[in-house]
Amino acid sequence: MTAHTDQAFDAEELRTVVAEALELPLDEVTDDARFKEDLEVDSLISLEIAVRVEERYGVKIDESRLAEIGSFRLVRELIEAELKGASTT
Repeated sequence: MTAHTDQAFDAEELRTVVAEALELPLDEVTDDARFKEDLEVDSLISLEIAVRVEERYGVKIDESRLAEIGSFRLVRELIEAELKGASTT
């Protein structure tokens, strides 16, 4: 992954980005809801989320990590880790 540190990160804004990609109401995108199991979305949604995350935050999620995008919590943790790592370099 690569990140741009000039983009401020806001977890609630990210929740909105993910809800839009999932085409779900915001209140259904919780930390613990699993996209594939609980929300029954197909695997292309992971790619859609990755594209939107890269557009908004400059964080590119490698294809090898797309499987990790299984819940909002995991998306948030991936971005937070990448932005934190980018800000310390």
